[in-house]
Amino acid sequence: MYRDQRLSGLLAYLGAMPFWALALGRFVGLDPTWTMSAFLAYGTGIACFMAGTIWSQAQVRTGSPLGLLLFSNGVALTAIAALLLHPAFSTTALVLQAATFPLLLLADYRIFRGGDQPGWYFGLRRNVTVIVVVAYGIAIATG
Repeated sequence: MYRDQRLSGLLAYLGAMPFWALALGRFVGLDPTWTMSAFLAYGTGIACFMAGTIWSQAQVRTGSPLGLLLFSNGVALTAIAALLLHPAFSTTALVLQAATFPLLLLADYRIFRGGDQPGWYFGLRRNVTVIVVVAYGIAIATG
């Protein structure tokens, strides 16, 4: 399942770049309303994608997948709810959506500790999560 460490790493770090571009977009003259909307839309897509990876892991693990399945669905719905809160509650939406990424990392940690994920993948997930959450912090601080 985890076959190409280099490609996975490259794509993960490239996937974090739009968070930074949008968080810093207002400093290069992009419309703040548009950048906030785009930031939350992109965050929703990535959070749902990452929740899908948890869903996938739940399917191949031994034991009951119920907890991980419910968790992954809950995280995806939380990311979508955050998107829907914008623009009425922009800061709340950002904080709520930012919280989904450490939660997804905790699920990956559980999978890693269960022996169903290689260490390099969890390390990658940890690093990218930090990069993304810091971008959310910048978006919150400048929003």
